[in-house]
Amino acid sequence: MPDDDFEVVLRAWAAFSRVDLDAMVKELHPRVVAVPFGATLEGREYRGIEQVKRWWADEILATWDFFRVLVDGFQRVGSRLLVTGRWYARGAESGIELDTPASWIIDVIDGKIAYWRTYTEQDQARREIGLD
Repeated sequence: MPDDDFEVVLRAWAAFSRVDLDAMVKELHPRVVAVPFGATLEGREYRGIEQVKRWWADEILATWDFFRVLVDGFQRVGSRLLVTGRWYARGAESGIELDTPASWIIDVIDGKIAYWRTYTEQDQARREIGLD
């Protein structure tokens, strides 16, 4: 069954994977709060489009030869989405390739991603969204 909020996520993650920051930003709410995996480990978050752009430049473009986000599916839990998939990336300096499961809890407001948090453990994401 189609879900407009999930379509927003698919567009954003596809733009991310093809390194199209302008297209990705079009899918973000002006007051977006992003908690990518590295930020989670360090207790940080990025607030607003300008901080997300800095994260993109400093953490993604500067660190990875490529970084693709592959989506397997989603589950709606109330007003939120639990999106599942994986990352496929290669380190710019190390050449090490990652193929890692990933999950995201996402809030979409007014047709834009207003919040996302990344998890490498789907069980943790499921618990935090209230499924387990």
